[in-house]
Amino acid sequence: MNNVVILPLTAEQELVIASDNSGSIGEKPHDAVSTSNTVVGRFACRVAVMECLAARGDVQAVTMQNFTSDEAWQDYKHGVEQILDELGLGELPITGSTESNFASLQSGLGLTVIGTKSIAKTSDFLGEGEFAVIGKPLVGNEVLEQPDEVAPLWLFQRLCRLESVKALHPVGSKGVAAAWRAWTNRVNKLDCTLDLEKSAGPATCFLIAFDRRHEEKIRDIAGSFFHRLVPLDVVES
Repeated sequence: MNNVVILPLTAEQELVIASDNSGSIGEKPHDAVSTSNTVVGRFACRVAVMECLAARGDVQAVTMQNFTSDEAWQDYKHGVEQILDELGLGELPITGSTESNFASLQSGLGLTVIGTKSIAKTSDFLGEGEFAVIGKPLVGNEVLEQPDEVAPLWLFQRLCRLESVKALHPVGSKGVAAAWRAWTNRVNKLDCTLDLEKSAGPATCFLIAFDRRHEEKIRDIAGSFFHRLVPLDVVES
């Protein structure tokens, strides 16, 4: 999962664009997962916001591409507002478009977060350090049935601001192992108490790289959400 584009903006700043989408999840009879459109909007925004924050960006605006119905727009927007309020960003603009010419049998939402970052905040993370998974990989109805296992957004935001955390990376549908290998550009086998191949759906967990000297402090902050991730021998090709 790497749904971020970073582009030059000014001599001091860069533009951060992060996105997520949701299909066949919502209130329509043919949806694979049944839940409210507000929940769908909240989780789609959560994922894109996490991507933006992980890139050291500051969220500036949200755009939505609503393929469900005119009526769904306000509920999606309400879910987005919940995430922005949680981050103290309740006044940010939310805009977008709705497909109103043709009706669909299943729900669909695309969401983009637009942010900015200082060039001075560019990470020098090179795939080294100690690693952990924060939260548990969940997908589909598990996300609704096991909310206490989903890594909280406030925890992600706090770890983003912690100097001893070198970098963070949300985990998506390909699972922890695939996300770690793409993030670090390494091919090691991995040891963890979690299922590393399972989809993490709407970023119900995320990876952190940290300084070993501060592991105890990070464990204290993350509590039961902390799962150590240990690289082992290199996978033979």
